[in-house]
Amino acid sequence: MKPKFATPLILIAGALSLSACSVLSASTSNDLSADISNVASSDVITAKTNVDNGINLAAGKSIEVNAQDPWVVESVSTTGPSGTTEDRGLALTIWKSQPVDPGQMTTVRVTMLNSQTGETQTIQRNVIGGPAQRTYTATITPPKGKYGVGVIPIVEFSKSVPEADRPEITSHLSVTSSPTALTGGWRWISDTQAAYRPSTQFWPARQTVVVKADIANVKISGTKAGTNDSWGQRNESATYKIDRAMILNLNASTDQGVATIDGKVVRKFGISLGKPGYTTRSGIKTIMERYEVTRMTNVGVTNDSVYDIQVPLAMRLTVSGEFLHAAPWNGNIGYANTSHGCSNISYDDASYFFKKTLEGDPVITKNTGRAIEAYNGPGALWNIPYAKWAKFTAPKPTA
Repeated sequence: MKPKFATPLILIAGALSLSACSVLSASTSNDLSADISNVASSDVITAKTNVDNGINLAAGKSIEVNAQDPWVVESVSTTGPSGTTEDRGLALTIWKSQPVDPGQMTTVRVTMLNSQTGETQTIQRNVIGGPAQRTYTATITPPKGKYGVGVIPIVEFSKSVPEADRPEITSHLSVTSSPTALTGGWRWISDTQAAYRPSTQFWPARQTVVVKADIANVKISGTKAGTNDSWGQRNESATYKIDRAMILNLNASTDQGVATIDGKVVRKFGISLGKPGYTTRSGIKTIMERYEVTRMTNVGVTNDSVYDIQVPLAMRLTVSGEFLHAAPWNGNIGYANTSHGCSNISYDDASYFFKKTLEGDPVITKNTGRAIEAYNGPGALWNIPYAKWAKFTAPKPTA
């Protein structure tokens, strides 16, 4: 008959000793009830560990168990912040846990097996991870406020996230919307940024969207495991209000634009897009920021068609410098495409949109012959088909 587990040991807190292992042997001096008929005599050394003399262990370090011949580590049950895991049939002389989390309790129950007699002993250690030596933070953009239906939530981390860690990090990010509950997915757009899109084309109008990054004590692996890992400093959240659905459609073939609110036409207007050599990009963009007056120049960039002007009522559409703006000097608005790449409109139309639009309002341009790049502003991310977007962003399954 296989011997029963012996009584677990209770760790008495003492001074931390990581430089040397201390002796772990059988003991019956605890208040846990168990059948101890198979416990070896108290002077039998079964294992040495690096936490025999204290419950504290530096965050990122591993609990180590070194079996003493003829004993071996037969099985281990580990309980920590993520739940309980069990490993059986090990027959190891040395066992190491996963790095411990900062400020979190980890309990290990180790079954030791005497390879000569078949006797077993169960030992237990409770360990508390020390404070994190390296931390990172998360910033959610845009900040809380009121936005258009094309707004893209982005979580930016203060440290680069290795690809191997991204599924775990993504599982701690969430987006909820009400009153319409939507499905959606995250996509990593850089080493430090994860962006979210609903599976629908734009958000429904008049929603409350809550974005959360629950990354407190969530690890980003360093270049040398266990020695330079970083841990999330705190959780972050932001709440957005999605306003009415205002969408601007610009057609390079007709030099005309149409603005709708909640599907109803509210304004028609003339446009003048980029001339040859300065082709405006086609595709979905969103309004990123607005300036009552801003300087635009290509001085030092090109000697062809040099300009340096103060532009009124400018609404940025791309990071590369495309704007929707008033161009009172352009006599071809509504008739021909003669701009340097921006979407030129009249001063009256620009004044209307400058007052009415919000950050995140979609501006959709077509028929220019030049597609927008996916990196060129948050609105450009809508041009990635959702099937492709979601293919690379499925969060890691959780139990």
